[in-house]
Amino acid sequence: MQLMAAVHDGYVLQKSVAATPLAGRLLAQCMAAAVEAKGTQIRPRYEFIRKEMASGKLEVFPVDAPGTTASYRQWCVEAIAADIKDTICRVSDNVFDPEENANIPTVMYELPDGQEIAIGTDRFAIPEVLFNPLLLPNNYPTAAAALKAAGGSAEALQGIHHLANEVINKCDVDIRKDLYGGIVLTGGTAGFAALRDRLEKEVTDLAPQMAKVKVICPASSVERRYSVWIGGSILASLGTFQQMWMSRAEYQEYGAGLIHKKAP
Repeated sequence: MQLMAAVHDGYVLQKSVAATPLAGRLLAQCMAAAVEAKGTQIRPRYEFIRKEMASGKLEVFPVDAPGTTASYRQWCVEAIAADIKDTICRVSDNVFDPEENANIPTVMYELPDGQEIAIGTDRFAIPEVLFNPLLLPNNYPTAAAALKAAGGSAEALQGIHHLANEVINKCDVDIRKDLYGGIVLTGGTAGFAALRDRLEKEVTDLAPQMAKVKVICPASSVERRYSVWIGGSILASLGTFQQMWMSRAEYQEYGAGLIHKKAP
């Protein structure tokens, strides 16, 4: 799940908060579906071991894993698919049409069990889902079915550029200029090459003519991925943070809503 919210003068504007399933896990499901649709099975690491033979080659041997569940296996497969996604995917500079770019050069990726796969249009088509959710049912029906099972649908989703624009428009008119000029990208999905430039371009097309849109993204991949944690650790290190704590007794007496008064 991806969250978007407007922050002004250090405060989160609660009326602006929006969430969308267009995030890393859904894209990892798309990648897993794309790989397996080509006849390659993604095998979790606990299902095999690789041994070096006398010839010097590595051979794969299956391993029994009693007690593991289907959900755990799915999580392991999605973790591998997420690494494929993070390693080779990038955002197209403009709207990407998989059919028009069917002959795009492929990139090789080695799976944990030694299988090599070639990823072509999916390198760009999967990140394009962030801007065009309707690609899900057309190109990745398995991921679309998982989304539907979770209570969502591709048809009801907005692209992240539309959602960012909507979040800003929920705020007061006099601060929208500042918000357009300081859109911050964080999280693992923010690591996609060219995502910052594409998002800036798309939001500029939606924003008022006089608005100057600027998307900010940390240069370090580690900082991008863990920006939320870094921000939380800075907040927790402040001397005033103890005033924001809510005790168990306070929670039982006033409920969860008290946190918005203690830490607005």
